[in-house]
Amino acid sequence: MNPRVTWLLLLVALGLGGYLYVVERRPGISVTGADGTEVRFLPVAAEQVTAVELFLSNGIVRVERTDKDWMLRLPVPYAAQGQAVDALLDALAKMRPRSWIPGAQLGAAGSETWKAFGLDDSATTLKLETRSGPLIYKFGASAPLGHQFYFQPVGSDGVFTADKALLDRLPGTADDWRDRSLVNLRGVAVDRLELRGKTAFEAVRDPTNGVWRLTKPLSARADTDRLNKVLQTMASVRVAQFVTDSPLVNLDAYGLQPVDTEVIIGKGTNQLSRLQFGTSPTNQPGGLYVRRMAQTNIVMVPVATGLVLRGLLSSFRDHRLLPPLADSTRVEFTVGDEHAVVEQSGTNWLVTAPFKFAARNDQMERLFALLAAITITDFPNDVVADYAPYGLAKPLRTYTFTRGTNAPLQLQFGARADAEHVFVRRLDESGVYVVRLTDLLQLPESPEQIRDFRFASSNVVSIAISQKGNVRTLSRGTGGQFTVTGGNPGRDPFGPAIEETLHQLGNLESTPYAVRNEAMFTQLKSYAELGHEVTLSFAPGSSLRTLRLRFAADLGAVAVALANFDDDPLPLRVEIPGNLFQDIRRDLSAF
Repeated sequence: MNPRVTWLLLLVALGLGGYLYVVERRPGISVTGADGTEVRFLPVAAEQVTAVELFLSNGIVRVERTDKDWMLRLPVPYAAQGQAVDALLDALAKMRPRSWIPGAQLGAAGSETWKAFGLDDSATTLKLETRSGPLIYKFGASAPLGHQFYFQPVGSDGVFTADKALLDRLPGTADDWRDRSLVNLRGVAVDRLELRGKTAFEAVRDPTNGVWRLTKPLSARADTDRLNKVLQTMASVRVAQFVTDSPLVNLDAYGLQPVDTEVIIGKGTNQLSRLQFGTSPTNQPGGLYVRRMAQTNIVMVPVATGLVLRGLLSSFRDHRLLPPLADSTRVEFTVGDEHAVVEQSGTNWLVTAPFKFAARNDQMERLFALLAAITITDFPNDVVADYAPYGLAKPLRTYTFTRGTNAPLQLQFGARADAEHVFVRRLDESGVYVVRLTDLLQLPESPEQIRDFRFASSNVVSIAISQKGNVRTLSRGTGGQFTVTGGNPGRDPFGPAIEETLHQLGNLESTPYAVRNEAMFTQLKSYAELGHEVTLSFAPGSSLRTLRLRFAADLGAVAVALANFDDDPLPLRVEIPGNLFQDIRRDLSAF
């Protein structure tokens, strides 16, 4: 006897017993036949189903419910698409027969009758294992009228019709119900990632802050964002094709002998997934072969999946020079023999050494923003025996940041790596890095650069002016008006205009830069042509004692000036808006 026929007869017997058992215990849906007789149809209780087995013309598909999801058992053990299985069971639970043909009306044509309905041995058979027993359905051909098809619960002596939409939920092959996730990381706290191949490393993730760190081949900060992207890509990519499940294949044909790249994803010492990446098929350059070592099967994924794994070891390292430092409470910087200290007092910043004066909060915020933006461009040496070749035995600049009671973090800048880059190191790390020289040049090297040099015009008590050999002194009298008290008497000063010009100077927004070689400015042709210098003196108790401005160039939109504050001999380069400079030339003139 044909084994398939024997198997189907057994299913019929089991189905009949299960169907009668359930029908007798539970009320069903009443369906009226063409002859007026009624029959009860019992919908599927989806939550009661523990396994689904489908007999197709091209094989058997079996899935079983687990504690977490559905698992494919036949034709191969594999994770199943739980949503697809649930969708079928939901459709079965909602299925309502449109009509019923009693067995008495089917005639005595025997097997030809069943063939006419598509319910002979070639029919698709669905077996549901439930906690109450098995349920078996045979799905047949399309009905002549409407979008319906014939089906029969095995054990029933008639045939039902129902909407054909249900058939769309049936898989055409076992692959239709396979989980197409390359890696299933749902609900798993991955904390280990290993890459093998041309680029090789191992990284672990700190569970407290989620930050990744390289542990092999060196101990270093890892690019957390990039490693997270690797995991996100592996977890989100969908399998485009299941190529083969055979463990005995020619791996060389898939670019897997030798393996180009291998990824191991783990939690602690447990290996959650191991993937081997091969080549792209010549006829499908948009695909990439991947071997899933847990099942040893080979699948195809989009070729872009492998791009996140490419690059030198340095591309997986953290290129940020520093962590966020905005919560620092003390900043020290040393340039040559000069040393400055800036400390936070409440919500304000104060320079406490070498002089005491208020610092601008916005300039401190700018400092922290500049530091956060510094990017490492190269990693020349991770194990340094001698820092002298990098100019770091005696650093050119040193910045130290203290956050509350935490250990200070110190940054040292050394010699130039080339015309556009400079060597740098963090004292809490052993390596030497390279950063852009422009990043260094934007950092303050004098406390005056972060000084709050804003002032109230009413605090200015005298103005000394030198212009092309002429000098003039304006002094504020007891009535608050300026008068000429020395030098060229010239025209009478116009008080309101002077007050407005001083007001604008007192609220000047400019990022100053220290000028250690002021001859670069004083030797400019424009410096001699302008020949204009203004020194403001302030009333006792003001934040400033004196402010000296020497105008070096008029560029139209802005003017460049050298500014000296109080007794500090180091000038700062400041920019003055062009319209304000024209007011200064008019209102603070020696003529």
